[in-house]
Order: sequence, then C-alpha cells, then structure tokens
Amino acid sequence: MADGIKQSLLNKARKDKFLMVITPPESIREINTKSERDNKKVINDSIQYSIYGALIPKITVAEVGTQYSGQTFKFTSHHRPSYENIFVNFTIDNRFNNYWVLFKWINILNNNREAIYDAENIKPQKNFSLPITQPEIFEEYATTITIYGLDEYDNRKIQFDFLGALPVSLGQISYNYRDPMEAECTFEFAFSQFAAKLLS
Repeated sequence: MADGIKQSLLNKARKDKFLMVITPPESIREINTKSERDNKKVINDSIQYSIYGALIPKITVAEVGTQYSGQTFKFTSHHRPSYENIFVNFTIDNRFNNYWVLFKWINILNNNREAIYDAENIKPQKNFSLPITQPEIFEEYATTITIYGLDEYDNRKIQFDFLGALPVSLGQISYNYRDPMEAECTFEFAFSQFAAKLLS
C-alpha cells in the first residue's frame, strides 16, 4: 500500500454527494429580486435548491492512426473535440420560481414573441458597435456552472467548472391526474471548456 493513504479503502465517492452552483449571467442578474414575484423579475437563488441530478462530461483527446507495415500505430491528435451538452434534472418548486429563472434566461437568447435577442432590452447595447457580434455580448448570456464533488462528510473535495455555459433547452412538464408525485423537469446547457481541480 502506498504511503500517504489516510482513509479506509471502503471510502468511495457516492453519486449523491455533489453540489451544483449556477451563477446567473449578467442579463439575469439585472432582473434579480429577493422577494418580488413578477413577470419581469426572477429569483436567482431558487434554482440552487432543487437540482437532483447532473453529469460530468466525457473527456476526449482523439487519436490519429498511421499505417505501417500492415498494422496501424496510434498517436495523439492533440485535438479536443467539442463537449456534448449536459442535462440537469431538477424538481419544480410550488411557485415555479426555479423554472421561471431558466425560462427567462432562454427567452433572453431568443424572445418567444419577438424572435430576437434581448427583446425586453434588459441590457441596452448602447456602447456596442454595429452590427453586434457574439463575443461582445457573450458575458451577458453565458456563465460558469460549477459542480463540487463531496466526501462522506459533505466536504468539497473536487471542483468541476463548465466555462461559457448557456442553456439550449428547457424540458417539458408532464402533468397527469393519476400521478401525485413531485413535478420534475430538465434543462440542457452547452459549454465551451471544462476544467477540474482538487480541493483541500
């Protein structure tokens, strides 16, 4: 046994030991409220308490095959392809506040009636040159989503960061008079980069 192992070999990471933190982007923070319930406002904190499932992405650096004398030798391509989108499961609260945060976030990206970005003019683009480019407004609608892996005592041991995260879909709500269980939903987000680091 290697020196430095300070725990029982039976101590294993558990799938239910995680904490997900979603930091709303600038455009959502502009309409945040602590108490009001309004069609033009959101309660950012409401999303934090209802998430019950998420994924850590598959990490790939593809290989390149080179044929030599009837066989194929593999080398690294040094290329990391784009990550697959991540689905997050959450339970809808009885006032639909957590659903509303995600609905408003997606609605900023493409308004359900006007069919344009930020139709409600939450973040005026007065200082932007025309035409407005994606990099200029990226920080307004994208964010970093973090998942912490916890030990058996709920201490944070590893941090996974999804950089440049933005929602791409909000799942359906299935109503049924014969099913009295809690209402559940999913949302899907895309992201550009993934980082991990060990914590104390």
